[in-house]
Amino acid sequence: MEALVHICRDGCRTIGPHDRDLEKNQQPCSYGACRGLEQLVRHFAGCKLRVPGGCSHCKRMWQLLELHSRLCADSSLCRVPLCRYLLLFHVCVWI
Repeated sequence: MEALVHICRDGCRTIGPHDRDLEKNQQPCSYGACRGLEQLVRHFAGCKLRVPGGCSHCKRMWQLLELHSRLCADSSLCRVPLCRYLLLFHVCVWI
């Protein structure tokens, strides 16, 4: 979860928030999960597989985003995509 928030808030190596430029000479990342997570985010953003059942990589990303939204302390200020939307979705489902 920390790596996901780190990528969405600060940016890491090759991916980051849309409103921020990444530094060219950035220090190596302290989060071990960032490299795989960066690849997963890139895949999720460009996946063309739109069939019932979907793509296993995209399902994993949806699960990660959903888990984050459940654990997020302040979804109104969160920079993780869909955090607030998924939190509201879960609240509506349980009502």
